Amino acid sequence: MIRELMKKYICFMYPAATLIYTWYLFCSWVRTGIYLTAVLALGTVFIVCLGFVTFRTFEDRLFTAYLVYNLISGIWCIYYGIPFSVYIGEVSTTAVPMVLYYAGRGFDEKEAGWYYNGYLAASLFMGLFGALLYVWAPQFYIDFSYVNEFISKADAPTMRVRMNSLLGSGPTAVYLTYAVCVSAYFIRSREKKKRVYGLVCIILAILLSFMANQRSSMFSIILVVIFFSVVDYFVDKDKPKKFLWIEIGTVAAFIAGIFVFAKGVFEKFYIRLASIPQGFGERSESWVAAVNDMHNVWLGDGLGSRGHRAAEFQHYIVADGGLVKLYTEMGVIGTSIIIFLLFIVYKKSLNKIGSVAGEIAVITSAILMSIGSNVLEIELCAPVVYFCLGRAVRKINESNQF
Repeated sequence: MIRELMKKYICFMYPAATLIYTWYLFCSWVRTGIYLTAVLALGTVFIVCLGFVTFRTFEDRLFTAYLVYNLISGIWCIYYGIPFSVYIGEVSTTAVPMVLYYAGRGFDEKEAGWYYNGYLAASLFMGLFGALLYVWAPQFYIDFSYVNEFISKADAPTMRVRMNSLLGSGPTAVYLTYAVCVSAYFIRSREKKKRVYGLVCIILAILLSFMANQRSSMFSIILVVIFFSVVDYFVDKDKPKKFLWIEIGTVAAFIAGIFVFAKGVFEKFYIRLASIPQGFGERSESWVAAVNDMHNVWLGDGLGSRGHRAAEFQHYIVADGGLVKLYTEMGVIGTSIIIFLLFIVYKKSLNKIGSVAGEIAVITSAILMSIGSNVLEIELCAPVVYFCLGRAVRKINESNQF
């Protein structure tokens, strides 16, 4: 009974987090970061108590080595002049979510469904509530957005440039991008009700994420949809190929409809997507400066040393570029560990791509968006990525041991 309650708690951490942010909208004194950390910390304790922390596979040992490396890097992070408080803050937002890997490893198919259902409910609520506020534009929400620096001017036109929901447009877009990927768990189910549910979720998640108007999110979603279609074509042999053409035709008709009936909206999204190369150019100078400023190329400068919290103590931080931030903090050694792990997971997944499509999509989206944003240090969004990584490792090793 206690074990089941612990598992249910882990599955409902995302709905709980959404309630915390909703509470904050109406009560400005709520410390969302502290409450969210508390929710995750308790979930971490339950994961350990459930005995999910495992070293059975080579992938488990690699991931554990990476997690431990992140934690012990605090030694040289502090040695290089970064305060302990910066390191601890980064542990709460970056390292603690990593423990969800072991929940993904420990949950069976039914329990994973509970977790994914909780995630979809939380992310779609955040998106739908954000869309309501976007259309309604009440003054209290405009003031809320301005105080939290989501917008630069407290008026409705500025607020409607991007849908910010309760998180800001960046985290909201990331939250919903993963929802697009997670929907695959239900779409690929044998039960018709689950397939319909998954289809509704993925459509809503795509529409809502595009309202957030973040180019890395939109680009990732386009690739994910193509990826799912390719998987369906090559893996589902029993599925009539005409459905693939129906999907392509539907997407083409949808895009054409927007172009004809809402040309302004089409141009807005097109301009954002076309500006992706420009975004790389804008960030590349700061990336090079941060890499050249590293104290130790092999060890890295330590967890948190190049994040937002270290802005007062570093000449150069990586504000937008999660992959560069990872390298500058973890160095060649830490970066090599996680790259090697991902290489193994991707390689083994090729033989079971039909069953791990959703998890691979989440992981790949996180990597793509990390090129230009620090998505893996968003405390609300990171846990599902590590859960999916653990889930993928479980699935690719199910024929052996898990």
